Amino acid sequence: MMTENQNAVDPNVKPLYIVTGSTDSMGSVITRKLAEQGKAVLLASRDIKKAENYAAQLRTVTRNKDISCLQLDLNSFELVNDFVKRLRALNRPVAALINNAGLLPRRSEISDDGFEHSVQVNYLSTVLLSMQVYPLIEEGGHIVLSTSVSRRFVSLPYEFPAVSHFTPWGAYAQSKLALTLFSIYMSSVMKVRRVSVNCVNPGLLKSGALAMSRWMDRVPDYLSRSIPSPEAGVVPTLRALESKDTGYLFSGADKQVKTSTMLKNREMFIRVCNDTMRILKEHLN
Repeated sequence: MMTENQNAVDPNVKPLYIVTGSTDSMGSVITRKLAEQGKAVLLASRDIKKAENYAAQLRTVTRNKDISCLQLDLNSFELVNDFVKRLRALNRPVAALINNAGLLPRRSEISDDGFEHSVQVNYLSTVLLSMQVYPLIEEGGHIVLSTSVSRRFVSLPYEFPAVSHFTPWGAYAQSKLALTLFSIYMSSVMKVRRVSVNCVNPGLLKSGALAMSRWMDRVPDYLSRSIPSPEAGVVPTLRALESKDTGYLFSGADKQVKTSTMLKNREMFIRVCNDTMRILKEHLN
């Protein structure tokens, strides 16, 4: 299921830092920060024209020419694997996969694979992408998963990843809880090749891929001023990319805790991992 990449790679080629959701407010900041550091950045985005425009802007502003784009749509397993196929064709090593893309839809919508849209994008397709890209990641590389504090206020129903009683925040929070728990499994499996798997909690931001702005209009001005900007939200991600630790949740400028400490129900954890692998098995190479 997880095999080494057998293709010969030019040792002079910089490894890629792949950022999903790379053109939203926080994703665009992560991408810019990495470009400023001289990293080879790959913008993985559903809106490829927007990504190409932003990549061109970054090449000019940062004077970093090694910025490229590939279209990625997390709404189906087939489209995720199509992205991975095109990524493999680049024949470049990967330094990090930064799973920043997230979705909080206003209404229930079923994906091409038959799951609630937010669960498909935030959890199932993100896990599939991470496991498919893993063999391409160089030893000592990173997988970063963006989670949310909302996970603290929900539990996973027995039928998850099916969602029987949809609410926007409920489905979103459940998907982020599942992702955080599944990262425990991934961090254990992937440490064989010293690939670290960490979660990050960016916090409640003023704007972003989750379209928080539609709620921000209802927040009093004196309260909205205390909510962090996307610049502050990317700090945990940058910290995770610099860390040699694995199996942690990073938040703020200095906090990190073991994700395993969030495991309250071992039976539920095992069931979710088994159900997830059963669903993804036929889509994994």
